[in-house]
Amino acid sequence: MEWLHNTQTGNSKWWSWWLGLAVIIVFYVVLGSLPLIVAVVAGWIPRANMLDTTPGMMSPLQFVLMMVSPIMLFVGVWLAQRLVHRRSLTQLTSTTTFRWPLLWQGMAIWLGMSIIGTVAESLIYPGRYAWTFDVNQWILIAPLVVVLIPIQAAGEELFFRGYLMQATARLWAQPVFLVLLSGVVFMAPHLGNPEVSKALGGEIPMALNYFLVGIGTAWLSIRDHGIERAIGMHVVNNVYAGLAVGYTGSVLG
Repeated sequence: MEWLHNTQTGNSKWWSWWLGLAVIIVFYVVLGSLPLIVAVVAGWIPRANMLDTTPGMMSPLQFVLMMVSPIMLFVGVWLAQRLVHRRSLTQLTSTTTFRWPLLWQGMAIWLGMSIIGTVAESLIYPGRYAWTFDVNQWILIAPLVVVLIPIQAAGEELFFRGYLMQATARLWAQPVFLVLLSGVVFMAPHLGNPEVSKALGGEIPMALNYFLVGIGTAWLSIRDHGIERAIGMHVVNNVYAGLAVGYTGSVLG
Protein backbone atom coordinates (compact mmCIF):
# COMPACT_ATOMS: atom_id res chain seq x y z
CA MET A 1 0.00 0.00 0.00
CA GLU A 2 2.85 2.35 -0.82
CA TRP A 3 0.48 4.80 -2.49
CA LEU A 4 -1.42 5.32 0.77
CA HIS A 5 1.81 6.36 2.45
CA ASN A 6 2.71 9.12 -0.01
CA THR A 7 1.91 11.45 2.91
CA GLN A 8 5.37 10.81 4.37
CA THR A 9 6.70 13.69 2.26
CA GLY A 10 5.64 17.32 2.35
CA ASN A 11 3.51 18.74 5.16
CA SER A 12 1.52 16.12 7.07
CA LYS A 13 1.23 17.82 10.45
CA TRP A 14 -2.10 17.19 12.17
CA TRP A 15 -3.38 20.70 11.55
CA SER A 16 -2.59 20.52 7.81
CA TRP A 17 -5.35 17.95 7.27
CA TRP A 18 -7.95 20.14 8.93
CA LEU A 19 -6.77 23.15 6.93
CA GLY A 20 -6.76 21.14 3.72
CA LEU A 21 -10.26 19.85 4.42
CA ALA A 22 -11.44 23.41 5.10
CA VAL A 23 -10.01 24.58 1.76
CA ILE A 24 -11.78 21.74 -0.05
CA ILE A 25 -15.13 22.43 1.65
CA VAL A 26 -14.94 26.17 0.90
CA PHE A 27 -14.31 25.51 -2.79
CA TYR A 28 -16.80 22.64 -3.08
CA VAL A 29 -19.72 23.89 -1.01
CA VAL A 30 -19.37 27.68 -0.91
CA LEU A 31 -17.67 28.77 -4.15
CA GLY A 32 -19.16 25.86 -6.09
CA SER A 33 -22.73 26.82 -5.17
CA LEU A 34 -22.45 30.56 -5.82
CA PRO A 35 -22.87 30.54 -9.63
CA LEU A 36 -26.13 28.56 -9.46
CA ILE A 37 -27.48 30.77 -6.65
CA VAL A 38 -26.57 33.91 -8.60
CA ALA A 39 -28.27 32.52 -11.72
CA VAL A 40 -31.48 31.85 -9.78
CA VAL A 41 -31.46 35.27 -8.08
CA ALA A 42 -30.80 36.97 -11.42
CA GLY A 43 -33.69 35.08 -12.98
CA TRP A 44 -31.60 33.20 -15.54
CA ILE A 45 -32.98 29.94 -14.12
CA PRO A 46 -36.50 29.81 -12.61
CA ARG A 47 -36.41 29.16 -8.88
CA ALA A 48 -38.80 26.22 -9.31
CA ASN A 49 -36.36 24.58 -11.75
CA MET A 50 -33.25 25.17 -9.67
CA LEU A 51 -32.79 21.48 -8.89
CA ASP A 52 -35.03 20.05 -11.62
CA THR A 53 -32.98 17.37 -13.34
CA THR A 54 -35.84 15.72 -15.23
CA PRO A 55 -34.61 14.49 -18.64
CA GLY A 56 -35.34 17.07 -21.31
CA MET A 57 -35.93 19.83 -18.77
CA MET A 58 -32.38 20.77 -17.84
CA SER A 59 -30.93 23.55 -19.97
CA PRO A 60 -27.24 23.59 -20.95
CA LEU A 61 -26.75 26.61 -18.68
CA GLN A 62 -28.29 24.79 -15.74
CA PHE A 63 -26.15 21.73 -16.38
CA VAL A 64 -22.95 23.80 -16.50
CA LEU A 65 -23.87 25.64 -13.29
CA MET A 66 -24.63 22.37 -11.50
CA MET A 67 -21.24 21.04 -12.58
CA VAL A 68 -19.38 24.02 -11.06
CA SER A 69 -19.58 22.56 -7.56
CA PRO A 70 -17.95 19.18 -8.34
CA ILE A 71 -15.38 20.92 -10.54
CA MET A 72 -14.57 23.18 -7.59
CA LEU A 73 -14.07 19.99 -5.58
CA PHE A 74 -11.30 19.07 -8.03
CA VAL A 75 -9.77 22.55 -7.68
CA GLY A 76 -10.05 22.46 -3.89
CA VAL A 77 -8.29 19.09 -3.63
CA TRP A 78 -5.54 20.29 -5.95
CA LEU A 79 -4.97 23.48 -3.95
CA ALA A 80 -4.99 21.63 -0.62
CA GLN A 81 -2.50 19.12 -1.97
CA ARG A 82 -0.17 21.71 -3.50
CA LEU A 83 -0.36 24.65 -1.09
CA VAL A 84 -1.17 23.04 2.25
CA HIS A 85 0.57 19.67 2.01
CA ARG A 86 3.21 20.72 -0.53
CA ARG A 87 2.79 17.55 -2.55
CA SER A 88 1.93 16.91 -6.19
CA LEU A 89 -1.53 15.81 -7.34
CA THR A 90 0.06 12.64 -8.71
CA GLN A 91 0.88 11.58 -5.17
CA LEU A 92 -2.88 11.25 -4.60
CA THR A 93 -3.37 9.10 -7.69
CA SER A 94 -0.50 6.60 -7.59
CA THR A 95 2.81 5.63 -6.08
CA THR A 96 4.93 7.09 -8.90
CA THR A 97 3.45 8.55 -12.10
CA PHE A 98 -0.11 8.55 -13.41
CA ARG A 99 -0.73 5.20 -15.13
CA TRP A 100 -2.94 5.94 -18.13
CA PRO A 101 -3.31 2.26 -19.19
CA LEU A 102 -5.11 1.53 -15.92
CA LEU A 103 -7.51 4.40 -16.54
CA TRP A 104 -8.34 3.12 -20.05
CA GLN A 105 -8.79 -0.40 -18.66
CA GLY A 106 -11.20 0.85 -16.02
CA MET A 107 -13.19 2.75 -18.62
CA ALA A 108 -13.40 -0.25 -20.98
CA ILE A 109 -14.36 -2.70 -18.25
CA TRP A 110 -17.10 -0.49 -16.80
CA LEU A 111 -18.49 0.40 -20.22
CA GLY A 112 -18.78 -3.29 -21.10
CA MET A 113 -20.42 -4.12 -17.76
CA SER A 114 -22.85 -1.18 -18.13
CA ILE A 115 -23.96 -2.21 -21.61
CA ILE A 116 -24.39 -5.86 -20.61
CA GLY A 117 -26.29 -4.85 -17.48
CA THR A 118 -28.58 -2.51 -19.41
CA VAL A 119 -29.39 -5.10 -22.08
CA ALA A 120 -29.99 -7.84 -19.51
CA GLU A 121 -32.24 -5.68 -17.34
CA SER A 122 -34.23 -4.43 -20.33
CA LEU A 123 -34.89 -8.04 -21.38
CA ILE A 124 -35.84 -9.21 -17.88
CA TYR A 125 -37.80 -6.08 -16.93
CA PRO A 126 -38.84 -4.42 -20.21
CA GLY A 127 -41.13 -1.93 -18.47
CA ARG A 128 -38.27 -0.28 -16.60
CA TYR A 129 -36.93 1.51 -19.66
CA ALA A 130 -38.55 4.24 -21.72
CA TRP A 131 -37.27 5.93 -24.88
CA THR A 132 -36.88 9.62 -24.09
CA PHE A 133 -34.21 10.60 -26.62
CA ASP A 134 -34.41 14.23 -27.78
CA VAL A 135 -31.79 14.80 -30.46
CA ASN A 136 -31.84 18.59 -30.12
CA GLN A 137 -31.33 18.44 -26.35
CA TRP A 138 -28.72 15.69 -26.69
CA ILE A 139 -26.63 17.69 -29.19
CA LEU A 140 -26.52 20.61 -26.77
CA ILE A 141 -25.75 18.57 -23.65
CA ALA A 142 -23.42 15.87 -25.07
CA PRO A 143 -20.31 18.08 -25.56
CA LEU A 144 -20.74 19.50 -22.06
CA VAL A 145 -21.05 16.01 -20.58
CA VAL A 146 -17.93 14.79 -22.37
CA VAL A 147 -15.89 17.79 -21.18
CA LEU A 148 -17.20 18.37 -17.65
CA ILE A 149 -18.11 14.91 -16.34
CA PRO A 150 -14.52 13.55 -16.43
CA ILE A 151 -13.42 16.49 -14.26
CA GLN A 152 -16.34 15.92 -11.89
CA ALA A 153 -15.69 12.18 -11.58
CA ALA A 154 -11.93 12.64 -11.20
CA GLY A 155 -12.51 15.24 -8.49
CA GLU A 156 -14.68 12.86 -6.48
CA GLU A 157 -12.13 10.05 -6.77
CA LEU A 158 -9.27 12.38 -5.81
CA PHE A 159 -11.20 13.39 -2.71
CA PHE A 160 -12.89 10.16 -1.58
CA ARG A 161 -10.34 7.57 -2.70
CA GLY A 162 -7.27 9.80 -2.66
CA TYR A 163 -7.27 12.57 -0.07
CA LEU A 164 -9.56 11.02 2.56
CA MET A 165 -8.08 7.53 2.33
CA GLN A 166 -4.52 8.82 2.63
CA ALA A 167 -5.53 11.00 5.59
CA THR A 168 -7.30 8.10 7.31
CA ALA A 169 -4.42 5.72 6.61
CA ARG A 170 -2.19 7.90 8.80
CA LEU A 171 -4.42 6.96 11.72
CA TRP A 172 -5.07 3.33 10.82
CA ALA A 173 -4.03 1.75 7.53
CA GLN A 174 -6.07 -1.44 8.02
CA PRO A 175 -7.48 -2.22 4.52
CA VAL A 176 -10.91 -3.49 5.61
CA PHE A 177 -11.44 -0.40 7.76
CA LEU A 178 -10.40 1.93 4.93
CA VAL A 179 -12.67 0.17 2.41
CA LEU A 180 -15.75 0.22 4.67
CA LEU A 181 -15.18 3.82 5.72
CA SER A 182 -14.80 4.85 2.08
CA GLY A 183 -18.14 3.21 1.29
CA VAL A 184 -19.93 5.11 4.06
CA VAL A 185 -18.28 8.46 3.28
CA PHE A 186 -19.02 8.07 -0.46
CA MET A 187 -22.64 7.07 0.16
CA ALA A 188 -23.50 9.90 2.57
CA PRO A 189 -23.34 12.96 0.24
CA HIS A 190 -25.00 11.02 -2.60
CA LEU A 191 -28.12 10.35 -0.52
CA GLY A 192 -29.32 13.82 -1.50
CA ASN A 193 -29.41 12.95 -5.21
CA PRO A 194 -32.93 13.00 -6.72
CA GLU A 195 -32.67 9.41 -8.01
CA VAL A 196 -32.41 8.05 -4.46
CA SER A 197 -36.07 8.78 -3.70
CA LYS A 198 -37.26 7.80 -7.19
CA ALA A 199 -35.35 4.55 -7.62
CA LEU A 200 -37.17 1.24 -7.92
CA GLY A 201 -37.38 -0.41 -4.53
CA GLY A 202 -36.99 2.86 -2.62
CA GLU A 203 -34.10 4.62 -0.96
CA ILE A 204 -32.37 1.65 0.67
CA PRO A 205 -31.35 -0.20 -2.54
CA MET A 206 -30.03 3.03 -4.05
CA ALA A 207 -28.12 3.91 -0.89
CA LEU A 208 -26.69 0.38 -0.87
CA ASN A 209 -25.64 0.88 -4.49
CA TYR A 210 -23.59 3.96 -3.57
CA PHE A 211 -22.09 2.13 -0.59
CA LEU A 212 -21.03 -0.83 -2.73
CA VAL A 213 -19.55 1.46 -5.39
CA GLY A 214 -17.58 3.20 -2.65
CA ILE A 215 -16.16 0.02 -1.16
CA GLY A 216 -15.55 -1.50 -4.62
CA THR A 217 -13.51 1.42 -5.89
CA ALA A 218 -11.69 1.70 -2.55
CA TRP A 219 -10.72 -1.99 -2.64
CA LEU A 220 -9.62 -1.63 -6.25
CA SER A 221 -7.52 1.42 -5.41
CA ILE A 222 -5.74 -0.39 -2.58
CA ARG A 223 -5.16 -3.38 -4.86
CA ASP A 224 -3.82 -1.15 -7.66
CA HIS A 225 -1.78 1.09 -5.34
CA GLY A 226 -3.55 4.04 -6.98
CA ILE A 227 -6.88 5.39 -8.15
CA GLU A 228 -6.43 5.48 -11.94
CA ARG A 229 -8.71 2.51 -12.63
CA ALA A 230 -11.32 3.85 -10.20
CA ILE A 231 -11.26 7.22 -12.00
CA GLY A 232 -11.82 5.49 -15.36
CA MET A 233 -14.78 3.50 -14.03
CA HIS A 234 -16.32 6.57 -12.40
CA VAL A 235 -15.95 8.68 -15.56
CA VAL A 236 -17.61 6.06 -17.77
CA ASN A 237 -20.39 5.44 -15.25
CA ASN A 238 -21.35 9.13 -15.18
CA VAL A 239 -20.90 9.76 -18.90
CA TYR A 240 -22.98 6.65 -19.68
CA ALA A 241 -25.71 7.91 -17.35
CA GLY A 242 -25.56 11.36 -18.92
CA LEU A 243 -25.55 10.34 -22.58
CA ALA A 244 -27.15 6.91 -22.82
CA VAL A 245 -29.07 5.44 -19.89
CA GLY A 246 -29.89 7.08 -16.58
CA TYR A 247 -32.44 7.27 -13.79
CA THR A 248 -35.45 9.52 -14.23
CA GLY A 249 -34.74 12.75 -12.40
CA SER A 250 -31.14 11.89 -11.63
CA VAL A 251 -28.51 14.61 -11.40
CA LEU A 252 -27.31 13.52 -14.84
CA GLY A 253 -30.77 13.06 -16.32
